[in-house]
Amino acid sequence: MALPPKVRISPRSSQSVFCLIAALIVSFSVSAQYHALCWRITGSGLKQPSYLYGTMHVSDKRVFNFGEKVIKAFDASKAYAMELDPDKMLNPAVALSLIMKDGSRISQMLPDSDFRFADSVVKASTGFSLALFDKVEPVLVTALLEEGSMGMATSDTANMSEEMDLYFYRKAKSQKKKQIGIETVDEQIAALHTLSYQEQADQLKDAIEQMRHPEGATDKDLLKYYIDQDLDSLLSMSDDAKMPDKFYKALVTDRNIRMADRIAEFVKKQPTFIAIGALHLPGEGGVIELLRRKGYTVEEWK
Repeated sequence: MALPPKVRISPRSSQSVFCLIAALIVSFSVSAQYHALCWRITGSGLKQPSYLYGTMHVSDKRVFNFGEKVIKAFDASKAYAMELDPDKMLNPAVALSLIMKDGSRISQMLPDSDFRFADSVVKASTGFSLALFDKVEPVLVTALLEEGSMGMATSDTANMSEEMDLYFYRKAKSQKKKQIGIETVDEQIAALHTLSYQEQADQLKDAIEQMRHPEGATDKDLLKYYIDQDLDSLLSMSDDAKMPDKFYKALVTDRNIRMADRIAEFVKKQPTFIAIGALHLPGEGGVIELLRRKGYTVEEWK
């Protein structure tokens, strides 16, 4: 799901602290342990390894510097898995399910100044006016804004023709690998529908405010951490973002569990290269740790 750090992205470490010593032990064991984008999955009876890769929804050429070991891992895999099969999104019913059912419009839910600002960002990143998306749920407009913001943060560098997820997808198709969508369209849409339209609009207003008056880490910092393969810093940056608890649970916690459950099953059938959003990987509730709890060995591969 192409959602930004402030909305979509990613897992927050969830720790239970029973005493000071336990807290220090947990802090020490979790700190600075996620410094790779590619992870090898072995053990638990697997005859061949599978690989888990953290992606970022940008086309900046710098993030495509995968390294020889990653390319070999991709080529050796028999299947390619990503969060959602892009072909499944082509159904017109998907677009209809994201239209606000009560007749609400984005232009009516935002102050005029916010709408004009959002319109300028969307036009710059997509070439289309925000008016085209006036009837869609606000959470989708927030995603468009964040994608546009990230695009502006990388505008001074050369770009590939497509984002990383689709790059891997095209490459896998050219190699005739089995294609796996880890989640269904309905499951992803259900996560978005956790918030009411008004709650989504409030999130959109917050995103606009943060873009207008950025404080602390910026999208350029986010990109730097990603290029440095520093998932710990990405996770820390994401933890500072505001997100209603119920939305976080649906968009992050529940999805991490679902993805880990499904990954644990299909890697038994064939060696698979798995590409999901980088911030789904780290943390106590992240996919890496969830796979380890299932008996798999998940280790850095770079």
